[in-house]
Amino acid sequence: MISQRLVGRAVPRVEDDRFLRGRGRYLDDIELPGLLHAAIVRSSVAHGIVRGLDRGGGAGGAGSVALVLGPEEVRARAAGLVPVVWVVPGQRDVGHPLVGDRVRYVGEPVGVVVASSRYYAEDALDRLYLETDELPAVVSPEEALAPDAPLLYPDWGTNVAVEPESGDGADHTDAVFAGAGGVLRARMHMGRLAGSPMEPRGILAVPDAGTGKLTVWISTQAPHAVRDAMAAVLGLPQHLIRVIGPDVGGGFGVKDHIYEDELMVCLAALELGRPVKWVEDRRESLTVTAQARGHVQDVEVAYHPDGTLLALRTYGVRDAGANLSIFGAGPHVSLAANLPGPYRWRAVRATGPVVVTNKVPSGAYRGFGQPQAAMIRERAIDMVADQLGLDPVELRRRNMLGPDDLPFTTRTSLTYENGDYPANLARAAELMEAGPPPPADGRSRGVGFSSYVELTGVGPTSTNKVLGVRVGTYETATVRMATDSSVSVITGSSPHGQGHETSFAQLAADRLGVPLERISLIHSDTDVTPYSPYGTAASRSITVGGGALVLAAEELADKIRRIAAQLLEAAPEDVVLAEGRAVVAGTTAGVSLTEVAEQAWRGYDLPDGMTPGLVATRVLDPENLSFSYGTHACQVAVDRATGMVEVERFVVVHDCGTVVNPLIVEGQVHGGVAQGLGAVLLEEVVFSDDGQPLTATFLDYLLPTSSTMPDVQTEHSEHPSPHIPGGMKGMGEGGTIAAPAAILNAIARALPDAAARITDIPMTPSRLWELLQDTAGA
Repeated sequence: MISQRLVGRAVPRVEDDRFLRGRGRYLDDIELPGLLHAAIVRSSVAHGIVRGLDRGGGAGGAGSVALVLGPEEVRARAAGLVPVVWVVPGQRDVGHPLVGDRVRYVGEPVGVVVASSRYYAEDALDRLYLETDELPAVVSPEEALAPDAPLLYPDWGTNVAVEPESGDGADHTDAVFAGAGGVLRARMHMGRLAGSPMEPRGILAVPDAGTGKLTVWISTQAPHAVRDAMAAVLGLPQHLIRVIGPDVGGGFGVKDHIYEDELMVCLAALELGRPVKWVEDRRESLTVTAQARGHVQDVEVAYHPDGTLLALRTYGVRDAGANLSIFGAGPHVSLAANLPGPYRWRAVRATGPVVVTNKVPSGAYRGFGQPQAAMIRERAIDMVADQLGLDPVELRRRNMLGPDDLPFTTRTSLTYENGDYPANLARAAELMEAGPPPPADGRSRGVGFSSYVELTGVGPTSTNKVLGVRVGTYETATVRMATDSSVSVITGSSPHGQGHETSFAQLAADRLGVPLERISLIHSDTDVTPYSPYGTAASRSITVGGGALVLAAEELADKIRRIAAQLLEAAPEDVVLAEGRAVVAGTTAGVSLTEVAEQAWRGYDLPDGMTPGLVATRVLDPENLSFSYGTHACQVAVDRATGMVEVERFVVVHDCGTVVNPLIVEGQVHGGVAQGLGAVLLEEVVFSDDGQPLTATFLDYLLPTSSTMPDVQTEHSEHPSPHIPGGMKGMGEGGTIAAPAAILNAIARALPDAAARITDIPMTPSRLWELLQDTAGA
């Protein structure tokens, strides 16, 4: 029997006290004796052959410079390739050198300078010159596909890294299209984005000459994956590398792996035998940290005149940048897998290449292909509604999977579990209709919708094969009760703003009957936490990590009840754990958990066959992914004279299974909506024709602020996942997935004369103004 007291309650985050008081400990807060500082030698051209590093006195500077490693030295010291984890059949880039014989984007790291301070390191950097024979740059994916395009990897003979296919075969899809009464065709473009976490990347590498061990503090989402990659590149056994994640100020996917510049800092520390720290500045964060999106997508929808959606076919080109980063073709594959959304289709087919260009490599960013899939599908559905003269909500309703259809396997082989998609759509429409009438201020207004199914809880090895992942992504949790009945939860999941210390403690507290303040979370240290091959990403922390914790806590609770039952002369099933005590249900008879814990650890008079101690460890590799879902709806006001768009109202109705902490869930949803709003109205990484980054500061790369965000009205429906212990479904990316399409659809509703041309993001004021002028002149 479990005393449910905390799960479902909006408990204030226990970790926030130290953050609000300025007592967090981030990477750059760590100072050690003998600490040196690094600056990174980077390419100033987008494409070229590296001839060498002209030091030009760069090792001088009044004796302040301790080390300069140029391209030749880095190559000589690297023992292996930088790995690519997400490898699909036919993929050409499966790993690349730490430093190659050519550079392929502006800012590519080729060396490292170490000095007594960051100032001296940067000063020395200014006296270095990377000798490069510049080559023609390829910036757009269309250029990269041209027959005469310069090749980034001449031995490939092409700029196509891989060209995966997903969903139904060509013959079946063609047949469905041939029998359709109507076909919508559109081209959509999604701009490149920068993750822009509040805390940029950083690393502190500390070698120990006595043990040969390298301890690394790093701002990361995935300590174990970072350690594995370090071992491969540095040539050290894993037991001689300890990776620790301190407090991390945001990640959003861009900190879900190791970077070449971070590995060079480790090489420098090993060379010098001293601690070396590097923290990227904001310019580096915007111009060299992995970026995302940048898709060009041709979409076709076959439909029947009665509004039945028949088939969805896309051809997309993904701009991977200079290499496939550690996640390879993953966002492209995820886009294709998630195309069907919450609808019935007779055919879904996705094709198109992943191409390399002379830009920053792109990789993981909140949503990982799912925002692209939602925008393509949801914008196209609205355009079909326009062609048929139907209300877009009604068109969605007619084609949406209902509760009785679930579980349901999509045309792209994902199996949705449970839920009520139409109910969330109807509720979102109801909330939008209940809003106040807009003011008569001369602006054009429209309401847009976007429905989605969010792939979360990436975990099952069998399902990962559908997505092209070649590693299992299970999670492990250990729960340990000390002799004073305080509890330690040890997890491989690694938080960077999600509130693990609160929500994980809530899960444990309800099952063990221990007050929240007596539970601590141990995480982000490869020497003491269980192995996590995937880290905190893909909305999997509370599902796979939390699910493993639920299993371990329940196992430990069973042991506690057995010991208490023997002390109380009762049956274990009659013992309830609550408020720090084990009590016989329906009576006042009980013992403190401290008394039970002391008995267990002393190993005295335990039930027959029971081992001493109170520790339980469980691994969760769930039988299926979990799938959250929902509908976003928003109202926008458009000033035709300026192209300015204001999002006035925003509604989210979603289902993420068991809601552990509504406060944290809503914070995650609102943050996701903010990133989605930024993607559709403000943010875009821009390069010149020769590959120079043009958005290197926040004066050029615009982020949402409190003045651009509406209040977000959020409602929960709860259909617990049947295969995740505790019933949780992930929800960290839902806000980002659905918001862009909802806002873009609302803009199109506000501007019916230009709706057919509103297919690209970001829809900035200047871009929208120009579109309106072209429409008026047509």
